[in-house]
Amino acid sequence: METKEGNISESKAIEVYLCRKYKPEYLGNTTFEKAKVNQWIEFACAEINECIKNIIYPIFGWNDFDKELFDKSSLKMKEIFKILEQEFSKKEFIIGKQITLADIILFRFLRFLMMLKYPEKMMKSTYPNILKWFEKIMNSPEAIEAYGRTILCKIPIKPFNGRINRNVEQGVNKEKGEKTQKIENVKESEKNEKKKKNDKNIEKGKKKEIVKEVVKEEYTPGLLELTRFNIKPIENNPLDALPETKFDLEKFKKDFVNSTNKKGLMKKFWKEYDPEGYSIWYIEYNNEPNECITLFRTVIIKGDILIQLQYFKKYCFGVLGVYGSDGDYKIRGCLLWRGKEIPDEIKNINCYNKLNLRKIDTNEKKDQQLVHDYWTKIKENEKVFKKNAIDTRYFV
Repeated sequence: METKEGNISESKAIEVYLCRKYKPEYLGNTTFEKAKVNQWIEFACAEINECIKNIIYPIFGWNDFDKELFDKSSLKMKEIFKILEQEFSKKEFIIGKQITLADIILFRFLRFLMMLKYPEKMMKSTYPNILKWFEKIMNSPEAIEAYGRTILCKIPIKPFNGRINRNVEQGVNKEKGEKTQKIENVKESEKNEKKKKNDKNIEKGKKKEIVKEVVKEEYTPGLLELTRFNIKPIENNPLDALPETKFDLEKFKKDFVNSTNKKGLMKKFWKEYDPEGYSIWYIEYNNEPNECITLFRTVIIKGDILIQLQYFKKYCFGVLGVYGSDGDYKIRGCLLWRGKEIPDEIKNINCYNKLNLRKIDTNEKKDQQLVHDYWTKIKENEKVFKKNAIDTRYFV
């Protein structure tokens, strides 16, 4: 985090800095409360975080699955839940009646556990006080804006045991050994065909079809399995060298996000928009048939795309959201950015080849309406082109 005094690293240090500067009450009002806030922050970072690495990371494919560590951490979480259940039986928040940074950090650490590991029904019967506290935070406007929609677990998601293969989700994959056998059969067939000169051309065509079919079934990694990103800003960015424009992007972003009359601002936007200095693009993630089936994985894919664009924010505005319903989610939206072409920041996204991009014709009413709908209909279940908005927010 860059400040006037210098840079700060490590998430906890940044959070404490922000609270001291803007929300000191989040760190406790008395010496005792301040100590208790620190106590529960340390508890979350030291105890819960270690369990997350062994339980949640293997679900996403970020760590290899280790059954012994998984079971050990699951038992430890039971003890942690017992401690927290007792605390929340006496208090509304972790140190009393007021929310603190400790609650925010505890919520963040428990969020994926509550979404993927521990069913809502079990939590309601065994740890009702934790669930009541968790739901209060997850349904708050601040949490929804910061984290998006939080969906409580119905059926626990099992960690991936070994190499991830997304085809399992639809039951369409075939066993690796079966595919290997097909390849070996093709190789053996090639040897035999060399002896059959008369049928060479016919058999060659057949072999190509077989090889083509085998290649189709070969394993390809999904977005969640790729190495985490090493993102850096582009030095001497060409966008900075573009001719000056009268359209003030920063002012528009600030006014638009804070406005309660977004439809009115859209009319003003079209009058002030500079098509020579900016362009607007419709974006859709062209998912594989076995992707975007479950909400949490679709949200992760969308999140990974936006993470890679973090240094692009100063040149960009818009919405990239998740739309649809279980079994059929889509990642799509409209982004406004500096320049008239596709910039390097977009091209450098690791799934760029899976993005469908179309430049908006700002003179066409249909295209204007498309931008209008994506930018103004971001509340949950608002329909955008016949699909419900599920997880959307402004990219600013």
